[in-house]
Amino acid sequence: MRLDKALLGSLWGLAVSSTAHIIATDEVPLLGPSFLSNFDPSNTSAISHAKSEFPGLINNLFSTGALNRTDLAFHIDVFSAATNKSIYSYSHVGENSKQSVTSGEFNDKTISRLGSVTKLFTVYAIIAKAGIEVFSQPVTKYLPELAGNSANDPLERIRWEDITIGALASQQAGSGGVADFLQDYQDPDRPLHYAPEDLLKSFRDEKKPVISPFRNAVYSDGGFAVLGQVLARLLGKPYSEAVQEVLFDPLGLESMSTKVPTGPDLNVIDRRVIDKNTSWAGDIEVVASTGSYYSNAADLRTAGLAILNSELLPPATTSQWMKPSSGTGSLVELVGAPWEISRLEIPVTPGSNRTRISDLYTKAGGNVDYTAIFALSPDHGIGYSILVAGFTATPARWPLRDVVGEKFIPAAEHAAVENAKRTLAGTFVDQTSPDTNLTLSVDRGRPGLGLKSFWIKGTNIRDHAHWRLYPTGLNSFSRSLSSLYKTKGTIRVAHRMVEPQTPIKPRAAVEGGNGGLFDNSFVWMNLDFGGPSDEFIFNLVDGRLVSVEHPTTGSVLKRVLSASSGSVLLVGG
Repeated sequence: MRLDKALLGSLWGLAVSSTAHIIATDEVPLLGPSFLSNFDPSNTSAISHAKSEFPGLINNLFSTGALNRTDLAFHIDVFSAATNKSIYSYSHVGENSKQSVTSGEFNDKTISRLGSVTKLFTVYAIIAKAGIEVFSQPVTKYLPELAGNSANDPLERIRWEDITIGALASQQAGSGGVADFLQDYQDPDRPLHYAPEDLLKSFRDEKKPVISPFRNAVYSDGGFAVLGQVLARLLGKPYSEAVQEVLFDPLGLESMSTKVPTGPDLNVIDRRVIDKNTSWAGDIEVVASTGSYYSNAADLRTAGLAILNSELLPPATTSQWMKPSSGTGSLVELVGAPWEISRLEIPVTPGSNRTRISDLYTKAGGNVDYTAIFALSPDHGIGYSILVAGFTATPARWPLRDVVGEKFIPAAEHAAVENAKRTLAGTFVDQTSPDTNLTLSVDRGRPGLGLKSFWIKGTNIRDHAHWRLYPTGLNSFSRSLSSLYKTKGTIRVAHRMVEPQTPIKPRAAVEGGNGGLFDNSFVWMNLDFGGPSDEFIFNLVDGRLVSVEHPTTGSVLKRVLSASSGSVLLVGG
């Protein structure tokens, strides 16, 4: 459920030789994208190289035994919010799995099982129905049956009046697993049938807490069984019907369901012909909200793009939802609601040993014989899904997750660098005052755009080399997050300039620097501290920067090109 040390090592290895020392960039950038993401990444050499090299990486996993070639069947799909479609897919069906693939091909229409990726959609549906403010409300507001247990000993029972929806969604309620309930309340005459009222009674009167509320995140299938009943209560119908109404139908997720697909001409991977103990068709309604979904890659792509583009939720709600809620014992693993967030250090430019932080929002899941990975990178506007089936599906999801992340996340970062060189960098001059001009650069080993020079009416404003500009997510076109990935038309986008404190102090030792325990960067505290003089507005036409506004001085600086070749004509102060 995380990108482990091997992944980080591999990401670093993409940039430099294994003997090089990887350190975080001196200029601590704002968390978020270094460059604008409103371009088609599939047209970049970085993504093209990733696509061409990827099959060899899979073959290497087969050769080393990390993946079982004959057992496994899997499908990988990488998609982009800039194109709203897949930019790469890869499928494999091992000899021993062929008879389970009903269409003969594992493609983006083939339905598999998602396991705990289900949890993500349970939270998505609750937010879509009740808003993000529901996180602060006690679960007993919606499920009063949980209130009033008689145990006074905090070691013995959960006091549900203290538990919020947000605590359950971020797995900080101490609500533990659901296996004891399934074992104690099974009906021998109806082995897959459990009553919701029995679930709530069991969790009120019998469930022991795992941790105290909000102490830290502890994975909780039981908490998501309870959340399923919250959604059911919100809509006044069973969970399966509720999620269909609030999520599947509005997004057009025709193949996503809580129950096994039925009917003629199915395109599924049904392992009952291979394994009598498989989880296919083992559907239990009362825990459908924690790990029971079926889906194909096409619907996961649709759902991922809907999240990135904030199609169903208000954009501020999506941004709030896609934030960490808890840390873990690792510096690079965070927990959301219920995102499993991997904090990656990515080389800021191709070939550089300097890195920046980028958060990858993931959710992993698994049922018997089936596993899945779902990941979104808001910084880059891309996502990916992995559906896996086989006896070895459980261990296989991790190397598959890693190899996709290793190859495509840095490629997306470097595609943005490539695009910035082509469409953003250059010299811009105020035509009413030629001695007012600036030059934007893309610099090796440094994040964001460099303010290479900045003159206002003949006065040199830039007095040292480390000023950087970063996008803020604000634009004139729309508040929708989809505007972050808009590739056509005219749009104004805001950037803020970061002026580092000099001399730049060394980064913390844990980040590869020469400092100690603490980082001495206060970049995030300094924006707009002295007023909006650090604001720059970029005017883009079809993704190309044509002019820069500096609102504080009222300057509008237009791109300067040489008349003969179209190359940038550098203008001094």
